[in-house]
Amino acid sequence: MSDRPTGQRPAQLRARRPPTSSSSQGGRPDRVAAWAFLLALFLILVAATTSRGETGGAPLPAVPAPSQPAVDAQLGERVLSEGAEGSDVRTLQSILAARDYGRLARTGLFDARTTAAVKEFQREAGLAPDGVVGPQTRPKLVALMRLRRATWYGPGLYGNRTACGAKLRRSTRGVAHRSLPCGTPVTFYHRGRFVTARVIDRGPFRRGVQWDLTAATARALGMASTSRLRTIH
Repeated sequence: MSDRPTGQRPAQLRARRPPTSSSSQGGRPDRVAAWAFLLALFLILVAATTSRGETGGAPLPAVPAPSQPAVDAQLGERVLSEGAEGSDVRTLQSILAARDYGRLARTGLFDARTTAAVKEFQREAGLAPDGVVGPQTRPKLVALMRLRRATWYGPGLYGNRTACGAKLRRSTRGVAHRSLPCGTPVTFYHRGRFVTARVIDRGPFRRGVQWDLTAATARALGMASTSRLRTIH
């Protein structure tokens, strides 16, 4: 007879069963969490490196200086003289060049050639030839621009090609004319606003109307319907 209690296994069999402990059960999830954290950190670093690589690591563009709006001023919003620069100077040069006052390039920089052209115009207009475009000179310049009738177009035609090959979009600035070469710059004046746009299409096809502006050009001029504009080209 054996002294082992009934139903109890021998000691050598009991020893084969792996010991269980709370520490061994909890260790595995901790290791998984640690690996997951390290993998996430690695992916974040890779993404940051790739993002900088796409832009060359270049810094963000600087915020424009407070004086920047003056550079985009309309002709008439400030007095112009040699050294000035901006879209209003470009408009001035467009008007003078269209009437053959000097061989001017539409650079937007009031240089020595622009000064000479302004003085020549002032002498012919009976003004003091000081080369400065202010309240006395400006109205005389506007008077050089011819009055013409204009309408506008765009809705229903966006996405189409113009006669000059451009794709017409809502933001497209341009003008249609029956005969001027494609690309000809035309300066318009309406209620104190100047806009220079290039010929991109053919038209208009209405009797008594000489220009057909794109909707974006008309908006820039504040023109809501068929109007009489001053133009020069």
